[in-house]
Order: sequence, then C-alpha cells, then structure tokens
Amino acid sequence: MPQVNFITAFRYSTSQEAYDKINAYFLNEGGNILSDIVSGQVVSYDTMIYIDEGVVNPDFDFGNTFGYRAQKWNSLVNNYIDGDALEDLKDRIKARQSKNNKHYNESMRFSNNHNHGKNCLLSLTITQRANEPRPILSFTLRSSEITKRLLMDLLLVQRIGEEMFDIPCKFQVQVINMYQDVEAFCMLDSYKSIKGMILRAKGHKKTPYQKKVLKVLKKFKTIDIDKVKYKVHKRCVRQLQRPEGIPLSGDRPMYAKDLKL
Repeated sequence: MPQVNFITAFRYSTSQEAYDKINAYFLNEGGNILSDIVSGQVVSYDTMIYIDEGVVNPDFDFGNTFGYRAQKWNSLVNNYIDGDALEDLKDRIKARQSKNNKHYNESMRFSNNHNHGKNCLLSLTITQRANEPRPILSFTLRSSEITKRLLMDLLLVQRIGEEMFDIPCKFQVQVINMYQDVEAFCMLDSYKSIKGMILRAKGHKKTPYQKKVLKVLKKFKTIDIDKVKYKVHKRCVRQLQRPEGIPLSGDRPMYAKDLKL
C-alpha cells in the first residue's frame, strides 16, 4: 500500500495563543519536526491550525518587535485584498444573512497584485454551520515564516471577518509549508524571553537547535552592528540591541489595534 502522510494538527483558543505556542513548539520540538537545522530553519509540512477565536492581542507591537512600519501592513493589504472581490464576498454574506440561512459556504481568492508577491495567501472560505454559533473562516497558506509573518496573516483574516460579522470568528488554517528561521526567531526575544521559552525533559540537555538559537541570540545582542555582513541580520541586531531600552531601529510603535483594512 502507498505511504500515507498524516497532517499535523494544533488547536488553540485565540490567534495570539496559536502564534505564541507554535513558535515555542518549533523551538522545543525541532527534533520531532522535519528539520533542516544546518541552514537555520525548522520546517513542518501539511499543518492544520484550529483557532476558537481569531483574535490577535490588540496591544501586540509589530514595530517594537520586528521594526515594521505602517507601509508593511498597507503593502500586505494592497497585495492580497482585492476591494471588489471583498465587497462581492460581503454582499453574498449579507444575502445569506437576510435569508436567515443556517448553513452556507462562500469563498474568495486572495489577490497577488505585486510583482514581488509570493502568493503565500491563497484562498478563503467563510462557512456558517447550523450547529456552530461562530462563523468559520477557513484559509490556506502556501508557505508561512511563523515568527515575522504568521501573526500578521492571522490579523489580516481577522479584519476580513470583522467586515462581515460582529463576533469573533473561528479559524481553520491549512499551512502547506511552515518554518521557523533562527535569525528571525531571535527577534521574538524582545516580546518574550527565548530562554524562558525553552523546555527540557528532566535529565536531558538542550537540543542542538535550542543551542543554535541561543548562540545566535547572544551574538546578535553583543556584536558590533558594523561587523554584521548581511542586511537581514542587521535588521535583527537593530531590534535586539536596545541601549536605554529603545531598539537601534528606533521607537516607532505599530500596534495590532491600529492596523485596519
């Protein structure tokens, strides 16, 4: 018989919990995930994420954590959301609601308007089920870098749900390829201590991946930025090195609550 590839599945209460715990899972369970630690990534294929309430912490600061600016969010919205397609979806949902339909499925494709876009967000289906009080937003990610990108994608879909409904929606997220990059992951230390996230079984040493993460984190926090070769690594250093508590990139907050469609 042919080999069957089983899907990895997670369930969380909120989008924020999903983001926090998936990043911690990759850090602590890297040895149990299909991984490529040599190139600095841990990769998981065919993952399903079930979220009871698609809600990001409104006070999560994308600016302080990753150095994002407003144009990052605007670029994401403009690339993936076609205004006409979104309005058409809203009209179809309203029509269903006006008829008091208890069960329906309505879908929308995400756009990829920029030439440099990577088609990471593919499609969205909004489902109402007779036995489920919350609408379900099911969407597919071709690929997701889980530290810098996943939470912003979850927030984008949350905003779409808010356009249609006055209650938080449930999420069902299919991620064909998701990965954690060591250097990008280190930036999360400004939001939550990576050392505090590390779990070890009693009597066991840190895993090779955990050791690599801590090594890169220490390097980025102490190195002279002028000696950093790669631009993407300099970005990490600018967020992690914080003389007087302010990142080298500057103090420019960008809270989730301020990011709208």
